[in-house]
Amino acid sequence: MAEPEPARLVHRLPGRVRLKIDGRRGERDWFDAVAVELALVESIRAVDANPLTGSLLIRHDGPLERLLGELAARGLICVANPQPCEIPLALRLSERAERVDAGLRRATAGELDLKGAALLALLLLAGVQALRGQLAGPAVSLLWYASSLARGGR
Repeated sequence: MAEPEPARLVHRLPGRVRLKIDGRRGERDWFDAVAVELALVESIRAVDANPLTGSLLIRHDGPLERLLGELAARGLICVANPQPCEIPLALRLSERAERVDAGLRRATAGELDLKGAALLALLLLAGVQALRGQLAGPAVSLLWYASSLARGGR
């Protein structure tokens, strides 16, 4: 029996899991062969292999833990931690926004933050739309968003 390839779980939903196999990234032949093997597993409905990113998207029936155990037993893939190890997108975006906010505050000696910059940008865009004669559509929307920011986002 072959030694299973180490993989990490990056995303999971009921019936759907994405695995990254960093050690095989770019190896089209390996991913094609594994996709064929995975298609033989009874609980797997579909497999999308992407050698460029080193990932497998598996749609399956039943509990994920049982599927991962079967993949390891077949010598295909071994996932050490069945919990996703990537940070969710919303959290990554929030952290980046905080860094941009801190950078703006530093660069402007506290005079401008991200919320203030967004307010100025929305007011500028509203002015551009108003000059274009688009008062009933986007200009009003942009002013609404700007006023919402000015009131504290309520």
